[in-house]
Order: sequence, then C-alpha cells, then structure tokens
Amino acid sequence: MTSYLHRSIIGLAALTLVIAGCAVSSGVAETAVEAESSATVTAVETTVPTTSSTVPRATCPEAESGELRAVIEAQTFAISQGDFVAALSYSSASFRSNTTAEQFERMISYEYGFLLRNPSISVAACQLMGDSRDLLIELGTERRHVMAYVLTPDEGQWRIDVAALLGELDGMTA
Repeated sequence: MTSYLHRSIIGLAALTLVIAGCAVSSGVAETAVEAESSATVTAVETTVPTTSSTVPRATCPEAESGELRAVIEAQTFAISQGDFVAALSYSSASFRSNTTAEQFERMISYEYGFLLRNPSISVAACQLMGDSRDLLIELGTERRHVMAYVLTPDEGQWRIDVAALLGELDGMTA
C-alpha cells in the first residue's frame, strides 16, 4: 500500500518536471573532435539549464501549511453538511466563474463522494510554486484517498484553484 502512495507521489513529481521541462528551451552545443583516423566526428551535447521553473522552490512554512489545510478542511466540512454554496466559496474566483453550486454538488457527488463523509485530512507534502501552493493531501480513515490540491491567493485569502484525486489506499490510517 505504501508503495502505491510513493508511486503516486513520484508520478506527480515526474509529471511536474516533464511539464516544466516542456516550457524551457534547451541549449545545444556542437563540438568538432579530430579522431585518430583523421575523420572529423561531431559530438552533440544537450544541456538543460536549471531554473526556478524546473525545480520546486521550497516547502511551505509550517504556519502557512496550517492555513492551507484549514481552507481544505473548511471546504470539506461544508461539503459534508450539504452546503455547496459555502463549499464553493473556498474555491478560486476563476473556478467559481465557471461553476454553479449545482454543478459543483454534482461533481462532488459523482467523483468525490468520500468528501460527503467529512474525512480526516493530513498534509503529506506542501511546496511553494510561485504564488501558488501545491499540496498532497491524504483524506479518510480506513480507506485513504490521496488528492493533489493547488491553492492560490485570491481576494486576500487562500482559495482552492485545482483539486484532483490521485488514488486510494485501503486499510491505512493517519
């Protein structure tokens, strides 16, 4: 079970690096080398510069991680109470502009039904990515769900911009 969590984390990290790598241009250097047979061999060396866009900046400070967790807990609690208007208020303005409370309720009910039971929440990882914060969250008790969240500063508060279910872990507790 633990290996599944590790694979999920590694997969998410690899996906992040692949996406970041696609946005960065690589430098190519050609070197002409005189070989013993007096033929010229051209060696091509590809380098990818390490920039802040390809490497996560840092982990979240503990106090900030607590604030981010509180936003996720508040939204999850509102969902468990059936208050989808309040739950939607914890989402970013861009998400809210494209989703009604009714659509949000249907999405939660069909794709994230475990949130209706107000699962326990633990932060497995939190990274600074520019102004956003990327979190890996474990939810539940006997059946654990692993989700990725992206929170952004919005209207002076942290708001959930993206949430995606990465997988389930049976029989594990926090």
